[in-house]
Amino acid sequence: MKQKKILLFLTLGVVIVLGCLCFVACGDDEEDCYPVEGIWHAIVVWQQTNKFTLGGQTYQITDNYQIDFYFDFRPDGSILKKAVTTINDHIMHTDNEEWNIFNATWSVKGNVITLSSGRQFVIVDDEFDDTFPAQNILLRYKKEVTTEEDASEQNISAKLPCANEF
Repeated sequence: MKQKKILLFLTLGVVIVLGCLCFVACGDDEEDCYPVEGIWHAIVVWQQTNKFTLGGQTYQITDNYQIDFYFDFRPDGSILKKAVTTINDHIMHTDNEEWNIFNATWSVKGNVITLSSGRQFVIVDDEFDDTFPAQNILLRYKKEVTTEEDASEQNISAKLPCANEF
């Protein structure tokens, strides 16, 4: 009888310890977030062919257009933007070539960037997609990495605690 009692207490003790461990292990951990801060870059490229007649002769000119879109997600939650337009490898001078404040703030949870306007972008394989409305073209933003050191830091810190949740 005494052995059964000891065995029962030991079993009950093990069950209690395992239950406590499971409860602690299943706790609500902070969700890791993708390190969004930095410059994200997308490129739109298309061609346009125009025909014109000069002196009775018809000519055809094909122009190559490229727009580089940049978004700089700042640590304070603000966003800067710029766009650089080139036609036939010549930069068109516009006000958009300088960094401008984008009228929105951002936050990140997991791999989802949420703008204060409510718009959301899902980061998959270090990229997120958007649409260029003027041409209805898919934009694929990729985070710019400037040096090898930045690249290795990005690989090491692919999952960091959320630093920018508003």
